[in-house]
Amino acid sequence: MQQEITSGVRFNFEKQNKFKNVAISIDFVEPLANDNLAERTMVAEMMENYSNKYNSKLKVARKLAELYGARFGTNIFKVGDVVVLRIIITFINEHFLETKINLVNQICDFLQEIIFHPYLINGIYPDELFNLQRDNLVDYLNNLSDNKKYYATRQIKKMYFANDPQNAKLIFGDVDKLANITSKRVAEYYHEMITHNEVYISVQGSLDESQIATIQDHFKFSQRANLKVKLKTRPDQRSVVYKTELAQQKQSQLNLMYQFPVSLKSIDYYDALVMNSLLGGSASSLMFLNIREKESLAYYISSSFNTTLGYLMIQSGIDGNQAEKVQDMIKSQIKRLIDENYSEGLLDKIKTSLISNYLTNFDSERKLLNNLFINALVDNQTTKNDWIEGIQSVNKRSIALVAKKLELKSVFLLKGEDDE
Repeated sequence: MQQEITSGVRFNFEKQNKFKNVAISIDFVEPLANDNLAERTMVAEMMENYSNKYNSKLKVARKLAELYGARFGTNIFKVGDVVVLRIIITFINEHFLETKINLVNQICDFLQEIIFHPYLINGIYPDELFNLQRDNLVDYLNNLSDNKKYYATRQIKKMYFANDPQNAKLIFGDVDKLANITSKRVAEYYHEMITHNEVYISVQGSLDESQIATIQDHFKFSQRANLKVKLKTRPDQRSVVYKTELAQQKQSQLNLMYQFPVSLKSIDYYDALVMNSLLGGSASSLMFLNIREKESLAYYISSSFNTTLGYLMIQSGIDGNQAEKVQDMIKSQIKRLIDENYSEGLLDKIKTSLISNYLTNFDSERKLLNNLFINALVDNQTTKNDWIEGIQSVNKRSIALVAKKLELKSVFLLKGEDDE
């Protein structure tokens, strides 16, 4: 069931009888170009830990325990040209409780408190609590730079999105801006978000009409503008950019990013999924079997396909002195895809694995809830059978055609000084 409650506020419900739990998410959506990532991050942090009634982490934890161990949290992520702040809770279906209780109503009361009654004193978050949350997050982000694999990934994304600074940023925003942001500014932004963001309320579980009505009655958002989400497929960058840095480590990281103008709504979407898995997205992939296993040129190597931003990224851990050879080997694996130089047996194995992994999503209420939201956000009507048939229809020729769309744009080598 999908319906627009009011302008800019959508409600999506999927009845699901296989789980004992019910899942509810409330997603606030705004253009990434608004450049509010740091503010948004802090709103999410404060929402997850405090409200006017539950003004300590302990009180939030105790309330969740009272709600029969409900699991609650917030999250921020990007989809195409928008950014999403998600509030999500999963809880046991009251039909499985020995005590007769209107748990849906109590859950909604809790969410209503969290969303509409933030812990503000004289219009701002208490400085002591706010500064603690902010400083802990900044410390965490600064420590991430010590993870060289993470650092290499950040650097190549900055290179690839050089002319698209919003997508080059961390989902948390600029660390320097985050470190200096004030509780007053974040409180101001909270009101902006609640008033103007598009809202998606998604529900998954075995609920009746009265329970659905209870959920809708709790979340009365005002009218707001409807967004049209665009799935980006091309960076504003023409030539290949290369960059090398030295690091005090033994292993080197070699990352490559390719422009790949395919999205989850493209006609060759399924071809791209299979192609990525065949190239480096699985333990049966050509890169894994030939570069890592056969030639022993990589400690790890994999590829990933972003279906809303139109790029394919290859990440590898290598001996830095073998970087040129590894790049040549990667190029040769892509050529094998284009030349259809691999066995039908391998292709069948890849497709079977993809379908098997896809079906496991239906064993997780949270993954199903996320699919429900994403499909509503981008107006995707694909069913389970559509997806399986799409993968099964992929063949060598269609893979070759989509592999030709790969266009190398960025190469980053974090070279270990011990490899000199």
